[in-house]
Amino acid sequence: MSRTYGVTMDEIKVSVIVPVYNGETYLEECMESILSQSYQNIEVIFVDDGSTDRSAERIQSFQERDHRVELIRQTNQYAGIARNRGFDAATGEYVIFLDADDYFDSSLVEKMVSAMQRNHADIAICKSRGFDEKAKKEHQLAGALNLELLPEKEVFSKEDVPEHIFQLTAGWAWDKMYRAGFIREKNLRFQGTRVANDELFVDLSLGEAEAIVAVRDELVIHRTNVITSIEYTRERFWHCGYEMLAEEKKELESRGLFPMLKRSFVNRAAKYITWNVCSITTAEYFSEYYSFLTERAIEELEIVGYPSEYYDDPFVCETLHRIEKLSEIEFLCTRIRELNQTVEERDLYVQELLSDMGCLQERMRWMKEGKRWIFPDSLMPDGARVVIYGFGDVGSDWFEDIQRSWRMKLVMVVDKNYDRFETDAVKIHPVEDVDGAEYDYILIAVNEKETADEIRGVLTGRKIAPEKILWFDPSERGTK
Repeated sequence: MSRTYGVTMDEIKVSVIVPVYNGETYLEECMESILSQSYQNIEVIFVDDGSTDRSAERIQSFQERDHRVELIRQTNQYAGIARNRGFDAATGEYVIFLDADDYFDSSLVEKMVSAMQRNHADIAICKSRGFDEKAKKEHQLAGALNLELLPEKEVFSKEDVPEHIFQLTAGWAWDKMYRAGFIREKNLRFQGTRVANDELFVDLSLGEAEAIVAVRDELVIHRTNVITSIEYTRERFWHCGYEMLAEEKKELESRGLFPMLKRSFVNRAAKYITWNVCSITTAEYFSEYYSFLTERAIEELEIVGYPSEYYDDPFVCETLHRIEKLSEIEFLCTRIRELNQTVEERDLYVQELLSDMGCLQERMRWMKEGKRWIFPDSLMPDGARVVIYGFGDVGSDWFEDIQRSWRMKLVMVVDKNYDRFETDAVKIHPVEDVDGAEYDYILIAVNEKETADEIRGVLTGRKIAPEKILWFDPSERGTK
């Protein structure tokens, strides 16, 4: 294996790869924080993943100002494929994958390169903080870099912490720098799934690396609670997490790493599944996910059947045990008992819910068999004032759901064919009426992306801010 460490640090080129999808709201802050890095020998490769806003135009404006900026455009294939595309075009000795809605300390690249060069490392990992976009304040990122698990030595590998290698850091790519040759030698690629597309890459790299180093400075500010982020739609695509874990297990086995890293993988997978099952808030998706776990996933992933001390987290262990033993309704009632410690007569509350199980099951049957579009209520912030654009099948069903929701306020419904609708339930307005309305979001209520993109163009043409225009793809959850 050939490595070049005999050059001075400023001669080493670093490739900064940034996938972008409809990121114009935060893109300028992101780009400024990259281009103002104290380390100047960088190429910045933005991969526009089929954006429908002005992201590409913003990047082109930076190209005109800075020769280090490159733009690659592709149809929407999600962030993993965009990162692969950017890496294939990269010419740097080191590479770092950043996200377009985050921003970075000006010393990020310099400190990471210094650590890589000084320690002949394959990977450098830095600390990071979160910035809650809704609350407008910074916060700790749980599990981003677990200093208490790091070996005492400065440079380490899986041999030093085989049972905890995946627990040292979270499975995201944006706080890690890689030796480009290492990625190529180990044939590491990001997955093409809509969400959870970087953990496979991260975990395989941790398993394959001969030299890893930690930078204990907070160098990345990761934005959370971003309503337009694909991360915000994760529960709709719960299957992506399973696909990631199944592929990781398969890859670890084929690379001969699984026997050594089995316990670390089991804990990584168990924690991911526990987090998912405790965070899905939509009844339909929870039911689908829970059935899949009990019928297939926990057995295929080999994450149960170990003594309690095998698991790092007692809560994870207990949750897995419940998934194994309890029906969906029993699991939910147990969680309610735990989460409602301050509710008066909580035992009676649980019993009442159990006695109403027939009604609950009927509701689930209706959601699975009834032909209607269910609005993704959990994806909207509390108190949002919304306008529905479109009163066809999707819009009329969404109207009913939003009317019943206590979390949102419906401002109006508009449709270009407003004069064709005759209803006593709701007044349909012409599109022009949005100009004088006060709202937080316009929800495009159609089931085809092409149509949604056309409507988005009409709305942005009326000088409506792109971040206020939302479209959730109903076709990906199916008619209900």
